[in-house]
Amino acid sequence: MITLLMLGDSLVEWGDWQRFLPGVAVVNRGLAGEMTGELAARLHDEMAACPDPDAVLVQSGTNNLLFGDLYFPYIFETMLPRLRHSYPHQPILVCSLTPMPIVPAADLAQVNQGLARATAAVANGHFLDLVGPFTERCLPITLPGFLDDQVHLSSRGYQVWADEISRALARLFPDRTAG
Repeated sequence: MITLLMLGDSLVEWGDWQRFLPGVAVVNRGLAGEMTGELAARLHDEMAACPDPDAVLVQSGTNNLLFGDLYFPYIFETMLPRLRHSYPHQPILVCSLTPMPIVPAADLAQVNQGLARATAAVANGHFLDLVGPFTERCLPITLPGFLDDQVHLSSRGYQVWADEISRALARLFPDRTAG
């Protein structure tokens, strides 16, 4: 079984990961309402509490973006090397932000490009671009990926995200069951 440390905001915290990622032991360290700077501030404690995961996943910035902060990806440029130092061999997966209906597409593209750059600068960093899968598999009326607040994920949205995580884990750990 793969142990996955998941760091992030309410999207991580509220996920039913046992349901959506069977065969993965998720250490859920999501915190609702959190901004990326707050995650960076608690990073040391999180790494101490989970010293040896097989992989680390970071999903952060939703709240920053909702408050108009397009520069939070720069925090990843300091946060990801800290993760790499503590977890020298584990893959670090960074998730793009999802295409929330209430966020301008240009803003989303800008921050996701910054997240991708920060991820590429770290050894064994893997960027999971969720925009395509959400655009293809979540239709506003028939298969909505978001709840009515247009930010939090529906069961469909979580399934799409979990499928992308599962695919990434299967590539990274081909000899182990990832769900």
